[in-house]
Formats: sequence, C-alpha cells, structure tokens
Amino acid sequence: MTSLADRAAAVRLAWAVLKLSKAGRHPVAISRLAAAVGLEPDEARRLAGMSGFTVKGDLVRLDPAPGTMTGALHSDAVGVFMLAIATGERAHHVYTCPVTGVRIRVDVTPKMVRLVDPPSAVIAITDLNLDYHRQESVFFASKEAAEDWIARNPGGRVYPVADYLLHAHHFVALLEGRH
Repeated sequence: MTSLADRAAAVRLAWAVLKLSKAGRHPVAISRLAAAVGLEPDEARRLAGMSGFTVKGDLVRLDPAPGTMTGALHSDAVGVFMLAIATGERAHHVYTCPVTGVRIRVDVTPKMVRLVDPPSAVIAITDLNLDYHRQESVFFASKEAAEDWIARNPGGRVYPVADYLLHAHHFVALLEGRH
C-alpha cells in the first residue's frame, strides 16, 4: 500500500512526465523530471517505476498504449483537457454518455473549447484534489442524464463542458504547485 503523500507525489510526477514528454512522444531525463517536480532524482526514479512508467538508465518513457497514463486520460472525461494543457496542442476525443448512449464529441485547445457536441453535454467530477487515482469524471449528454450520478456522488460537481477548461487549469495549477 502506498501512502497518500506518495500517491500525491506520483500524480505530480505523472503530470510532469505527460507534459515534458509531449504525451509520450519523447523520453524525459530523470534529472529534468526530478527538477520539475522538486524531488531528488532517486525519488523521481522510484515514483516513476511505482507509477508504471518505463525507466531505462536515466530516461523515463510514457508508453501511450491503452492502460497507460495517456490511455487512462482518454477514457477519463478530464483527460482531453489535461492532454491539451500538457502538450499545448489541440486534443479531441469521442465519448459515449453512459445513460443515453449519445455520442459526445469534445475538441479543446489549452485556451478554448472548440467543440462540444451535443452542446448540452456536461462533465461530472467527484473531486479536484491531487489524489487523481480516487477521482472520477464522466461526460453525460445533459445535466438531466447526470442526475443519478449526482445522487450517487455527494459532493460531486457537474459543469457544462464548455466551461470546464478554467477548472482544468486550476487543477493543473495544483499539480504544478502554483495554487
């Protein structure tokens, strides 16, 4: 079992790997990663290994295959926003509302939500703390479709997709210690 402090540090490290590697396109040097997160290189290496990243010599790789951080981000509603912010590029993904079966298309840049289809789509999220492993986020076709989710997740919040980018930037500020 890992401590809450290890999990929080691992999430910050995972964010740094995602950002510095441009979502897995380039390996990241342990020394650069450690400096970005404010850790000693040995601690960054330990957390990277614990988080499932490939560590070879002094490089950390993010394998963008399903089941990795990038794959998890695509299946998570917050992920499309995080990928856009991390890479500084446009990110898009198609989700399916778990209640209505409606296809939800989302296209964002780090500065704006370019497309939400249907426009009534919302993002439901349990929490915006650093314990990302316990956070749940889901796209729904409408606020009405999210009602059962809201009832099952006291304290959860629902945002119109078009308004969520500001909250994603707030979460990134927490990850980067800029809060």
